[in-house]
Amino acid sequence: MGRNTFSYWLLFLFVILTICSCAREKTINDQGILSPIALLPVDNEISGWGTLGSYIEADDYQSLYDIIDGGAQIFIDNGFESGVFQVYTGSIGGGSDVTVRIYDQGSEANARTVYDKVAAGIDIPWNGAGTEARIDESALASYTIEFCQQNFFVQVIIEQKTDESLSIAELFATHISQKIG
Repeated sequence: MGRNTFSYWLLFLFVILTICSCAREKTINDQGILSPIALLPVDNEISGWGTLGSYIEADDYQSLYDIIDGGAQIFIDNGFESGVFQVYTGSIGGGSDVTVRIYDQGSEANARTVYDKVAAGIDIPWNGAGTEARIDESALASYTIEFCQQNFFVQVIIEQKTDESLSIAELFATHISQKIG
């Protein structure tokens, strides 16, 4: 290997490490804990599904209120630290979007409290994600999967009520749960 080739490889390695460290700053906080942004699936990470626009991040109480208005108080009262909201588009039966909402509640206990407080009452337990999960069937034309895991409370909403759409929502929830670890 010539001296120039070695120099180019060293430069290449330096650039890659720099890029990785910059991305890491956005996804892991000062205590080494994953941020909600790190948990979002990227385009085609779930086959056939891509982001629809940019994600929306809430990193304080006001930004959370701006995004979810009256629904924010439950999260704020129970340790809200940050949240991220992303819409995905794909091709299922007449086309539908998936909305992912990931809240960092600061602790497992806070995430569990939020999980308990937002329950619609018409849901079925589901063991496909998190420490506890459920499928909310109360809406006429959508499914919502909710779960808590570590310091996160997660909602996956699909605006179609078919077996195929439920399978897609389950796939998103399972994928995010696996990223949490």
